[in-house]
Amino acid sequence: MLVYYGGLSIYGRDIPLAVSGIISKVSVLFNSIILGISQSCQPIIGFNFGAGNLGRVKKTYKLAVLTIAVISTIAFLCYQLFPRQLTSMFGSGDELYFEFATRYFRIFLSLVIMAGFQVAASNFFPSIGKGKLGVITSISRQTLILLPLVVILPLIFGIDGVLYAGPIADGSAGILATVLVIREMKKWPNQAI
Repeated sequence: MLVYYGGLSIYGRDIPLAVSGIISKVSVLFNSIILGISQSCQPIIGFNFGAGNLGRVKKTYKLAVLTIAVISTIAFLCYQLFPRQLTSMFGSGDELYFEFATRYFRIFLSLVIMAGFQVAASNFFPSIGKGKLGVITSISRQTLILLPLVVILPLIFGIDGVLYAGPIADGSAGILATVLVIREMKKWPNQAI
């Protein structure tokens, strides 16, 4: 989509494709940290859920989400404040290249904070024996939301449609995950708080 709609824009076909690779490499570092935190909580949550210690399950999940929120905020600030510097770590290009890279970072990753909530929830649900909800939260961003948006939005907004698909998917998946977790925890007895 970036190559096709990039070819129809002032950026051409190559700049969007190159910048997409950079965004993927930079965001994989952030995603690895978030995934590590959420996966490291699985045995603690699973053990305590099985032991009926729901208060500890909530406490662990809340601590994980808080930590993820802090790391996500740092990543968000880096993406918003230093997109040119992050892009420069992977090579150089003309001003149009840096202009698109800056737009891509600032738009596509603008709701990266919400993406962390989706990752935390997708690891939380299997820990408490709710595998189906884990699958739903896991595939919600990429498969259920992002892919259709990447196909539909560019038809209306051109290459900007690809860029805006990211935050819409992050926000939607984050909200869905948060609602599902809250709904699940509300089913638990009051003493679990």
